Amino acid sequence: MEFRHLQTFQSIAQEGSFLKAAEKLQYAQSTITLHIQQLEAELGVKLFSRRGKRTELTVAGRTLIEQTDQLLYRAANLQQTMTDLVAGEAGHLRIASIEPVASINLPVILAQFCQEHSKVRLTLEVGVTQVISQRVAAGLLDMALCSPPSANLGLTFELLFYDSIALLLPDTHPLAKFDEISVSSLSQERLILTEEHCPYRDIFEKALLAEGINPFSGIEVMSLEALKQMVRHGLGIGIIPAAAIAPPPPNTIARSISGIDLKLPVGIAFQAETCFPGSALYKLVSSLRTCLKKL
Repeated sequence: MEFRHLQTFQSIAQEGSFLKAAEKLQYAQSTITLHIQQLEAELGVKLFSRRGKRTELTVAGRTLIEQTDQLLYRAANLQQTMTDLVAGEAGHLRIASIEPVASINLPVILAQFCQEHSKVRLTLEVGVTQVISQRVAAGLLDMALCSPPSANLGLTFELLFYDSIALLLPDTHPLAKFDEISVSSLSQERLILTEEHCPYRDIFEKALLAEGINPFSGIEVMSLEALKQMVRHGLGIGIIPAAAIAPPPPNTIARSISGIDLKLPVGIAFQAETCFPGSALYKLVSSLRTCLKKL
């Protein structure tokens, strides 16, 4: 069953004659007749009967027109959706991000993007690089804002900026009097770390292990906000992305680490073939490049 045959059938039903349908569709009347003959032969029923000069639907025709109207309406919507998708005006984007990028950097960018592309559905997942990059590689996500993914995933990674790591201390802590704190000064301190496999934690642990210091002292927390409140109440020194500190909670103070440059590379990880020009994903990636490369 061809759509053009159904469109011809619908036009005849609406116009009440083969001639008017031919004029509307800009077909020869013989073409209109042929379409209906082929449709009737395929369905095995008569769709029209004649009453004088007027063409009317048979019982089978009335049954078919109900389904045809719905089918052609859905087909038109589908065609428009595909057109919008290619133009970057529709579709469903599934993206992910590490923290604190998801909370601090993305909201303003996504608000502007969704305002300009109101037909685009958006799903945002938040997680660690190891997990979200695997989901991108598996095709479950379109892209991720994260640290460099494992090379064996075969993803394209485009660096956007470096995110610094800092210390958060109670303002009454003896080390708070120093503008910078050495790595060796942390050897006897209770450190509050982010969750396992967090890329910020991974960089910090490698730096301390290189100095012969075991960075884990028994406290790890999956929430940056909870981590800050733990520091506020004197549980220890927090290891946290610098961007997540501002402003520091009451009775706390941020300090940098001297002697080592702790910065996490953050960028876009995606399968190259999914980011085609003109798509909603391409437009979002362009916005991320524009906004985040300024950091």
